[in-house]
Amino acid sequence: MLDDIAEAINEVLPHVMAATGTPGVAVALATSTELRTVAGGYADLARRVPMTCATVAPAGSLSKPVLGLGLMQVAESGDIDLDAPIDEFLPPGTRTGIPMGGGPVSSVMLASHQGGYRIDTIDALLTPPGPINDYVRERHAVGRTREYGGVASLFVEPGVYSYSSFGMSLMGCAMERVTGQQYASYVDQMIFKSAEMYDSAFPTGSSEPSRWGDLSAGGSFGTGYMSFGGWCVPTPTFHSGTYPAAGLLTSPADYARLLQRLLRTAHGQDGIVTPAGLARMLTPRIARSSPVTSGETAAGIAFELGDRRLGEDWWWGHSAAYPWGYWWDARVYPHRDLVVVALGNKWDMMRYANPIGWSAPGIVSRLVGRWVAAEMPSVGKFVSGHRKWPDPSTLASGWMGAIAGERIYGTLGVSERLAVETVREMIQGARPVGETDPSGWDGAAFERCFDAMAGVAPDPDAIARFVDGEGLAAGLWALECGASSADFPMPIDGFARPQQRRRR
Repeated sequence: MLDDIAEAINEVLPHVMAATGTPGVAVALATSTELRTVAGGYADLARRVPMTCATVAPAGSLSKPVLGLGLMQVAESGDIDLDAPIDEFLPPGTRTGIPMGGGPVSSVMLASHQGGYRIDTIDALLTPPGPINDYVRERHAVGRTREYGGVASLFVEPGVYSYSSFGMSLMGCAMERVTGQQYASYVDQMIFKSAEMYDSAFPTGSSEPSRWGDLSAGGSFGTGYMSFGGWCVPTPTFHSGTYPAAGLLTSPADYARLLQRLLRTAHGQDGIVTPAGLARMLTPRIARSSPVTSGETAAGIAFELGDRRLGEDWWWGHSAAYPWGYWWDARVYPHRDLVVVALGNKWDMMRYANPIGWSAPGIVSRLVGRWVAAEMPSVGKFVSGHRKWPDPSTLASGWMGAIAGERIYGTLGVSERLAVETVREMIQGARPVGETDPSGWDGAAFERCFDAMAGVAPDPDAIARFVDGEGLAAGLWALECGASSADFPMPIDGFARPQQRRRR
């Protein structure tokens, strides 16, 4: 069956990449005993480096199940009580500035996004992060999110679902305190080595040379792309301040090995955690809503859980993204004895969330689930040819620069300015997703509008005025590039205009 699925993926992958404008996609499949890989396209368009399942890329929220597994390990050893207040296991003074009311917050609440922290991105930095506890203490003292310069409070009411990498990273602080080890070192010894994951690492929070640094600078590292229709601009490198929950580097094959180990544990075999520990992680804690994952889902301890009414097709796993160039989907179908991990190196800049039915890795992951349910892959017929995207122009190049600048200096709230050399590397690395090379790309226009947005962001109202000045032409261009409406896609309301602010 695994060979049949791999063969079917190999057949449909070129069509999925063409329809979605994705430079490269890699898919790792596994059962309890076997592993197969399929890939297509490019990990780097300019250098024509092929995408493979050994391609290393930032995995964003795929960090969270790893963090949850580490937490469960220290809980099973008796070092942390998952239901006790998290403050009992944190260094004194870590959680300052917490609003009154709401009651204590436990590790389980943090791990299921009920810990009282607002939805966030990755707490993006241009330089490697320092110790996680220092960062968490600093951000508590500030009391505001980084997105759009801090328009929103860091805190929300505990006990309600609010997806927060910051909140989950508190568990990394607690693990460091109770184990006496750096988070990255603990995970490498207790999880990665056990799962034979040799192309995976977290930042260390130190300036010393590290495995994370080696992987990010290595030849297997895949370039992520900001996608504007069929035109792709390489994303600059961002570091995550909340790296226990968002800073993982891994490959599709490596992450499939981790989920393969957990699949065996789901079938009763002791592994990274015990079967009882994994069952506890897979217990639904709260219903969750997501602009990415379709259907009714719940949050467990660091896992996304499918609807139990799916029966034999029930799944658990995690979707993930890393700005502005990577989307992942990773699922375990325990009753089907199947793991699927998919990576695509594109972020559709016409929208913030790239839903599972819109992004190449999500489409493939969902398709595999359907094939397994039908017990036989059904590929079907395809219309020949490639999707026609609008060619770049001076005007469109400037709009691309404005969106890229807004996403960096506005959405992510990066306060430092990118080096001129970095911006020009983005311009020089820009390529069409197809085999053609249309004329019209204007790097000077991109740079000019990128720099202009640096002077406008992070103020959402100033960004909105910029958009109003561009008129309908910009909105129609966005629609041609795949936007859902003829609206220029900025600012991102969910971050720029929290509930107390009026929607534009």
